Amino acid sequence: GLDPNADTPVEVLHTVLLGFVKYFWRDAISLLDDGKKKKLIARLDSLDVFDLGLPPLRGQTLVQYAGSLTGHDFRVIAQVAPAVLFDLVDNNRYEAWLALCRLTPLALRPELKSLEAYLVSWLEHSIDDFLACTALWSKSWFNKPKFHLILHLPRHIRRFGPAILFATE
Repeated sequence: GLDPNADTPVEVLHTVLLGFVKYFWRDAISLLDDGKKKKLIARLDSLDVFDLGLPPLRGQTLVQYAGSLTGHDFRVIAQVAPAVLFDLVDNNRYEAWLALCRLTPLALRPELKSLEAYLVSWLEHSIDDFLACTALWSKSWFNKPKFHLILHLPRHIRRFGPAILFATE
């Protein structure tokens, strides 16, 4: 029979990019005064992202419209956040950002050479690290269901393959 918990994979784009990255980005922007926002915009605008295969960043857009960005924007943010937020947020927030930025490429990985090594050595450890760092920052994040859903991702990857392949967008 149908088991919705086992038969419905974690939607990684909504859970990670449009979930965690969006939550954390909006939080970071909301804490910054105008001077720090200008500093962040300047860092985003001047960051050389050519080797990431990205066009120049639009800092003003990424900051001003923090709550209305797309999955692509949040993918970019997950790649550059450690370089631009390092002294703009407190240490616990920054550690949670670092853990999220380590988790994101693992969750979105399109190809797995060794499934068990990937799941056990990298993904499960990264999920645990992300949740631990987030808990040290603020336990209130755990009121959001996505912080529970991410725990199911390794099991769903075992069953369905790389998460990006069963993403709905």
